[in-house]
Amino acid sequence: MKRIKGVEGERLEFKSCKGAQRAMLPRDLWKNISAFANTRGGSVFLGVDDSGICEDLNEKDLDRLQRNASSLINEEFNKRPNVEIINHGAYVELKVAESPFYDKPIFSKKRGEALIFIRQGSTTVKADDSQKRSMFASASGGGENRLVDCNVHDSIDSDKVNTYCQLTGLRGIEGLNIADKLRKLKAIRDGKLTNFGLIAFGRDDVVDDHLSNVYIDFKYFRGKSKVDDDLEDIYRDRKEFHGDIKQQFEAAFAYLMDYIKKDWPVGGRLNKQTGLREDVYIMSEDAFREALANAVAHRDYAIETSCVNIDLYEDRVEMTNPGESLVAIDDLEKTESRARNPILMEFLKTYRVTDKSARGILTIKQAARKQGLLDPTFENISGSFRATLHFSSPYSTKDKAWVDQLAKEHSLRDTQKNALVFVRNNGEISNKKYCEINHMESRNDDRKARRELADMADKGLLHLKGRGPGTRYVL
Repeated sequence: MKRIKGVEGERLEFKSCKGAQRAMLPRDLWKNISAFANTRGGSVFLGVDDSGICEDLNEKDLDRLQRNASSLINEEFNKRPNVEIINHGAYVELKVAESPFYDKPIFSKKRGEALIFIRQGSTTVKADDSQKRSMFASASGGGENRLVDCNVHDSIDSDKVNTYCQLTGLRGIEGLNIADKLRKLKAIRDGKLTNFGLIAFGRDDVVDDHLSNVYIDFKYFRGKSKVDDDLEDIYRDRKEFHGDIKQQFEAAFAYLMDYIKKDWPVGGRLNKQTGLREDVYIMSEDAFREALANAVAHRDYAIETSCVNIDLYEDRVEMTNPGESLVAIDDLEKTESRARNPILMEFLKTYRVTDKSARGILTIKQAARKQGLLDPTFENISGSFRATLHFSSPYSTKDKAWVDQLAKEHSLRDTQKNALVFVRNNGEISNKKYCEINHMESRNDDRKARRELADMADKGLLHLKGRGPGTRYVL
């Protein structure tokens, strides 16, 4: 009997089809097809048992499997998945493509939305509530495709449209009127402006009239909390930013950075490329930019009851947007961003509002770690997503003074400083723990950690204790 090369995994499933008298489709085949369509795509091999052995089906059996599979694909699902049916002579392959975000989730019409399946490793599993919300939210386009009941020509600033067309290098627009250009830019649907069209190209007064909660609310609090019984006025400052989305972002970002530069200056350094001295602040501008860009780009514009909030406190800044994260919180640093509003995201990237690499979360975390600050926190709260950038260090004042002095004397990296403080408070450190506290995860990072520990031992800052897997470093 023929054995299939390869094993079952995230993108491959074997299905036995041998019945008592004739080949039959497995009763749960719809789960596998929908799971592949909802995840990264994959293939189902019909007529192959769990060990990868072909079941020696005859030509008539294989033809029947093809016909029945075609009927299932055409009739079973809420939206038809893209499946290629291939007869390999010994088995039938159903090659399932991942469905586009606007078609997800794929599920059985008979069984309804309660039974939505995805692929996890080599297993087809039921999607949890968070995963379902992510798929439905992504399919809705985060509200950017909602239609706005307003007159297109009276609502649009044509200069904004023409400027954007020039920046994108869009072809075939010469001689087109504004409405046709907007169609090319996916800003008009069924003859009406979409939310994206209005927030990107709308006149300022029209945006406010029709999308009253599409603005940024900046609040600077006097303490570390929104509530303080000792303060009659809890705000140092409060300001709202309206207009099109680019104007909102640029004005709010500049306003925030004015306070960051004034109230949290750290010092200065020499720029080796320009030869000029430049100011250094509590965290890089890129980190604040990415946090705010994330809030603007990924907010759910279908939620009409709240806006984007910037809450500045004496020890942190919180940026909150309507709509929970489409990616699990624990996976934010490892996974590329999933755009809730892909058309708006391209618009913001064109204007360099957000990072083209879609790794904004990683940029924020790296900026905090570089400055020796507490890691930023990200959380879903009651239908919203919040990013918190902390201004405090995980070190105590004494630890910071001690390690900063050592760094001046011995030219230490930030990772080495973290390790010294850890040893000071915990007695010893291993190579594994060094990688853990410094968020070093690759094989190259492991070698780098060994070199940096050895460097501190050579400088007399640490002493080697033990050998092999039991190696530790102490002060």
